[in-house]
Amino acid sequence: MIYTTIKKWAFRIVFILNTAGIIVYWALQTEINQHRGSNTQVVNSHFIKTQSSPLAITNVSVLSTDCSKMIDGMTVLIEDGKILEIAKHLSLPNHYQKIDGSGKYLIPGLIDTHVHLNNSKNDLLLYLTNGVTSIAEMSGNERHLRWRKEAQQGALSPHLFVATRELSSTKGMIPAVRSWVGNEKIYTTVASARQAIRQYKVQGYDAIKLSPFLNATIYRAMVREAQKQEIPVIGLNRFHTSGKAQLTHVEGIVKKTIEDFGGLHDQNAKAYLRYLKQRSNMVASQLRKQNITVSSTLWLAESFPKQKFDLENFIKTIALEYANPGVVEGSRLVKGWLPGYNDYENLSIRNNPVKSKKSRVYWSAYVKAHQIMTKALIRNGVKMIAGTNANTACVVPGFSLHDELESLHKAGLSNAQVLRATTIQAAQWMQNGSTGQIEEGYIADLVLLAKNPLVDIKNTKTIQAVITKGKYLDRKNLDKMLQSVKKANRQSRKENIDAYIQ
Repeated sequence: MIYTTIKKWAFRIVFILNTAGIIVYWALQTEINQHRGSNTQVVNSHFIKTQSSPLAITNVSVLSTDCSKMIDGMTVLIEDGKILEIAKHLSLPNHYQKIDGSGKYLIPGLIDTHVHLNNSKNDLLLYLTNGVTSIAEMSGNERHLRWRKEAQQGALSPHLFVATRELSSTKGMIPAVRSWVGNEKIYTTVASARQAIRQYKVQGYDAIKLSPFLNATIYRAMVREAQKQEIPVIGLNRFHTSGKAQLTHVEGIVKKTIEDFGGLHDQNAKAYLRYLKQRSNMVASQLRKQNITVSSTLWLAESFPKQKFDLENFIKTIALEYANPGVVEGSRLVKGWLPGYNDYENLSIRNNPVKSKKSRVYWSAYVKAHQIMTKALIRNGVKMIAGTNANTACVVPGFSLHDELESLHKAGLSNAQVLRATTIQAAQWMQNGSTGQIEEGYIADLVLLAKNPLVDIKNTKTIQAVITKGKYLDRKNLDKMLQSVKKANRQSRKENIDAYIQ
């Protein structure tokens, strides 16, 4: 009798615990899906009517393959998704649709080498409307691989380069939770690490992303296996001897120099900047010798003080209405972008005059360090490619790349160098040798501009039309795409953002 009673109670306890576990799992998954943008209405892009018949863009100024000059009076023929011919005087067959390029400028489609799509599929349209025809997802999963396949099969989308989520070897509760929610994957043995690299290769990932928190043994095993599998390695850590193809932020270099200096605070900020100026050329030359490419994400770093101390005004300067509401609003687990609930905002420091002054000194030095390091990278011939870290706080997909290009120019790149960073050099790093230039035989990924970006890099925003894989999207269709995303966001939004829309 007693045994039967105990058995019944044990069953009930197990049942209750399992039920509670299911409820907790469901609640956590709901919050995760919210902040990743899963609950936002997805736009049906089939209403966009592209023109994909043979196209002839006539009398247009074409950016040279080295991005140094515009070549006037050219005609560009496009057929079957590729650039067929480029010449000054061409007789056009009747079946070609003519697009008058008089007074306009044709450049390759732009490339953002560091984005986070999360579960926000509408972002793909935002990239295209901003002339971004290729993107590199830096925390990829099976969903992104599926979107890449859809793009390859003709869906309206930029080309997708998909890297794995961060691979780590750190043990403990927090890493376990991060692994569970999908931010990183943990491997604690050499055998499991090497097997994981092989599996990611089979799954079709384009690159392996390594966490800064890998131990040396696992790290070396992953790099060696990735080299064996001929899949590039990217990340933040050990940038001098990494065997990486790319560093994902200039910020990673800056943080390493701060660590080598012994830390940064308000009292030693000037000394640190002097130290960095003396050391920056050596660091840059080591990166060049290692043939490591650096993705910039400079604008985001420059935004940190603005987000920390003047978020209410700063957020009005971004295209907030186009960003996924779930990402903007966050969830109970993860902060979003809005004042009072922003990852970078620090109200306790901002409202304390003494702490605020010290913090402002720190962040001012932090931004200057990025600019110093970027200039050194340029001086020493390190390959720079444009990346934004899109969907990080206040980094709006598509729109933010134009901000990044301006930051790169202010940091010392010429307009031609900036264009190379977001076209040919980015395409080469993504191992896509058939885009990034206006060349015969290349994929027709092109942007038609009203103004010359070699005169002013801000002119990359003067988009008249976008051609993606030979599909022509005029300004009217681009505006329709923007309006459809804005409408979907408005219908999915929980928070009123009218106060932040100018």
